[in-house]
Formats: sequence, structure tokens, C-alpha cells
Amino acid sequence: MSRLSSRQKSTRAALVAGAVALALVAGCGNRIDHEQVAAVGNGYGPVDAARDNQGAAVAPGALDPGAVAPGADPGTVAPGADPAAPGVQVPGANAGATTAPGTTAGTGAKPGANAGATGGKGSGGTAGTASTACTQQLAPVVLGQTLASSGLVGAAIAGLRTGLAVWAKDINARGGLQCHPVQLIQLDDASDPARVSANWNQIMKDRGAVAMVGGGVPIAIAALRTAAERDKVPVVGGDVTAVDWVQSPFLFPTGGTPLTSYDGGVVDAAKVTSGSLKAGIFYCVEASICTALKNNYPKSAERAGAALGPIQAVSLTQPDFTSECQTMKSAGVNVLFFGLDGSASIRAARSCASLNYFPTVATGAIAVSAAAAADAGLRRNKTFLGSGVVPYMTTDTPGIKEFHAATKRWAPSAPEDQQTLLGWAAGKLLEAALEKVSAKARGGNITTEMILDGLWQLKNEKLGGLSPGATFTKGSPAKSIDCYYGLRLDDKGFGAPNGSKPVCYGADKKLENAAAALIAGASVPAQRSDTRTDAAQQFAVLTGGVSTRQTAGRRRR
Repeated sequence: MSRLSSRQKSTRAALVAGAVALALVAGCGNRIDHEQVAAVGNGYGPVDAARDNQGAAVAPGALDPGAVAPGADPGTVAPGADPAAPGVQVPGANAGATTAPGTTAGTGAKPGANAGATGGKGSGGTAGTASTACTQQLAPVVLGQTLASSGLVGAAIAGLRTGLAVWAKDINARGGLQCHPVQLIQLDDASDPARVSANWNQIMKDRGAVAMVGGGVPIAIAALRTAAERDKVPVVGGDVTAVDWVQSPFLFPTGGTPLTSYDGGVVDAAKVTSGSLKAGIFYCVEASICTALKNNYPKSAERAGAALGPIQAVSLTQPDFTSECQTMKSAGVNVLFFGLDGSASIRAARSCASLNYFPTVATGAIAVSAAAAADAGLRRNKTFLGSGVVPYMTTDTPGIKEFHAATKRWAPSAPEDQQTLLGWAAGKLLEAALEKVSAKARGGNITTEMILDGLWQLKNEKLGGLSPGATFTKGSPAKSIDCYYGLRLDDKGFGAPNGSKPVCYGADKKLENAAAALIAGASVPAQRSDTRTDAAQQFAVLTGGVSTRQTAGRRRR
């Protein structure tokens, strides 16, 4: 095939971009190959990786590689949020300082690493900081991601794609993953288990990837888990919404266990709700995680000090929730959990408002994207969200500062949200694992076995303050971390009521034992949390402004 001229290349790129735009507008029918999408800026794949590792300039619209652009601090906590986590200017020093492949940094620090942080066991430092800079570019490492960026929950979790793409660009600008340029293949599965399986085969078998990173499969988690366990390949980080994440030895969550995050939203909602507390739930019928939510909800209500109200099954696709809202209103429910995606949550809040019914809302953090967060109804009611990783708008830990700097540099026009942070955190967890086996990684190709070895060495890994502490052991599921971080959405926007500190309980082992029963639909009686503490974990717990009934089982430091 003859070489294309620059003009022909430009024309071809424009035609591909037009085809992609038409496909996106049409919504169905045309299907464009992922690498074509990546090539025109709608994803991050091998084309981008090859360009980045040839030292190409930052794409138009991005920031200068050597500095953070002036202007408002993107990490400032929204007005009304916890004053203990004030908006701090994201340092520009680490945003773009890079060392080209084949050179040394001169200071002994890995290019782009957070200067004040250190890695190591339980240190809380920025993951992936290396003792020496890359002196040569090694063979590329292929990673994959399957996620529902379209379909039922596509709008809710698409930020995972952006967050992981930002991480890939950022680590390549720092010399690569232990000096190996990252080639990232991101495929949409639309929450279809068959497509999850097909994506897995394409990524792992056809393209030779060594790990799946940032899995976004809240509905189709069973298909991803089955493939990972069959092929003994790790899934490193992701949406972490289903209890499968703490049931499989090949799923590696970034933070707190899913059910505790849901508890946290209810607990924080109850703190600001007046009157006799009663908690109800709308749970979807489309996903197994919704069944787990239903079975876990008595514990959520008890942890919040609330009486248990109606538990109602709904569909993510139903256009109106007026009947269900009337049931909740008549029962006196004043804390209402939405086990829904963002779009359905908006419709539910609107339906309740039509009855002049405005309960305080709780939900999982992954359900409310940046777009859904703009809804006046969710803001008016006050919506509280629990997450397994630190609130994205905080600015006071090394890990979150690095996240803000990277998104500001590589995706300046993309809104930050909790899903974007989850994608980024998945990449940082992989970085932390490879740091544990850096000598092997720099001595040859990165392999699946090498990644697993590194993951199993992680103990209480906080990812620079992004996580309450991830611990993995060979042959066992991830340790259940009975902690959550709180987010609040109100008329002033997103805030972090507890700042960057996790709220933790003492039921980690009970959670592990109960997880299988919950997902299977067995009846698990609500119990007060075990109050035993783990001195090695050193978790901070906020207790100010919480009544005695709301702190049962909570660890205090």
C-alpha cells in the first residue's frame, strides 16, 4: 500500500471523525471499530499510545506539558462542604514535568511523581513512585477495559473510560508503566453479558492484553468474573458496585466494600433529616446488585438509626414513579434510597416532587454522574452518596492532587466526577502493584503472572489517600474494607461532608461471610457491627454531629 500524503491523512481522519459522529448520533446501525474511535479522540487506544510514546505534542486543547494553566482551582470543594477539606491550589509542579524516554530525571524520582510522597507498604504515598527513572523504553504493555459506556447505565459510569484514559496518557508521559508504554484498548459492552465475553476474548486473546483494568460492569459483572476466574487474569479496579468484587480472587477493588458504601449514603442522609427517621428503598430489577441492595437494606437502616420502611422493586426504564412515591409518602419515609442509575433517579425525584414529597435521598456514588448532578430535583432534596474511594472534589491528599493535575492536563474539557476518579484509581492500583515487582518488570516483558504477584503483595495500600487501604492475598478474595467516603449533592453542588477521611465500622469479617448470602437472596438479619479494631489500619472516623443511635459499631480514633 502506498504511503498517504499529509493532506490525504487529514482528509481520511476527517472522514473517520464524520463517520464516528454519525454513528453516535444514530445511536444504532453503524458500528465503528474502536481504534478508529480512539484515533479521532473519542477514546484511548494503541494509536494514541504509539503517538504519545513518539514524543508528540499534547493534543490541541490540552495544557502545556510543563505547567498547569492559570485559572480557577478545579479541585475546590463546593461551597457548603466540609471546611476541613478546603480547596487547595493543585500544584503545577507535578502536572506536566516529564522526562522523555531514554533519559534520566537527575533527581532519582520517577518523572511526574508527587515529590513529597513515598510508596511502600501502608504508607499512603502516591502509588507507582519509583526509585529510579526510566533510562530506556521497553516493550509496550497491552491493557484492556470493558465497560457499559452505552445502554441502561452507560451515562452513569462512562466516566470510568475517561479516568482510565487520563491515567494511560499520564503514565506514558512519565515514561510508561515501569518503562513499558501502555497501550489501552477500551470497548463498550452496553451491559450485555455476551458482549462482555466477546470483549474479553478480543482484548485478552486476540490483542494479547495482560490484564483488564477499570471494569465498568455493574449489571454484567457475572460475565466478567467468570472470564477472569477461568483464565486466571486480574481485573484491576472498576465500578466496584457489586459484592462480586469481594468474592473472587481475581477481582481487585480499589477501596471500601460495596455494601458499606450504600450504608454510608443512608447514614449521612439520616444525619440531616429531622423527625422520626424511617428509611425506604427503590431497587431495580435489572441487576443482581439491586437484589443485594434490597437484602442489605435492613442493615443500612439500622446503621442510620432509622426504622425500616417499604422496600419496592422498580425498573430502570419506567418513565414514572408516582405510585411508588405515594407508597413511601404514606408510610412516612423521610430517607429514601435510590437503587437506580442517574436517569431513573432524576425521574423518581421528579415523580415524588409532583406529590409535594421531598425525602432526603441516598444512593451509590457511581449512580450520579456530572450530568445527573446538575438535576434540580436531586439537588433540592439533598442527595447523599457513599463511595469506596475519596470524594473527587477534595484536594488535601497527594493522590487526589495528582488526579486533579492529570485531568486538568489531559482532559481539560471533561467534567470530573466520582466515576472518573474510579477509572484513574484503577490505573493507580495497577501502578502500585507493578512497583512491588519493579525489578522483574524492568527486566523483561510485563506478564499477567507478574501483575498478580504484585497485587498480592499490596497490604493496606492507600494510593496516596485515594483509598481506605486495599489488601490482597494469593488465592483469596480481596479483604472487605468496611469503610465509606461520603459525598453530598445540594443546591450548591457536590461537597464532602466528611472531607477526605473514611468512616469505618468493625464488621469487615462479618461482611465477607455475609456477602455470598446477600447476593443469593438469603435472609441475613441486621446486626450491630462488631466493635473490634484493627490497629494496623489506623482509620480516622468522624463522629461530630452524629447521635448515639447513628454510631453503633463505628470505630473511633
